[in-house]
Amino acid sequence: MKYWLTFIGILMTTIFGGGFLIRFIRDSDFYIVEFILGMIGIIILTIGIFIKATMKRDENPFLR
Repeated sequence: MKYWLTFIGILMTTIFGGGFLIRFIRDSDFYIVEFILGMIGIIILTIGIFIKATMKRDENPFLR
């Protein structure tokens, strides 16, 4: 359960962000939906990494 947000964030960023980047470079088209979903993927990825880091810190009793 720790890695679901990280996995979903990477998946969304890869699919939507990659598609957006390819279309933007190739055709100079700015698809707002793919851009927004790619940004949401990056936000979810950041939240997942932050949660994983806080869980790791809580598991180690010497870091308190």
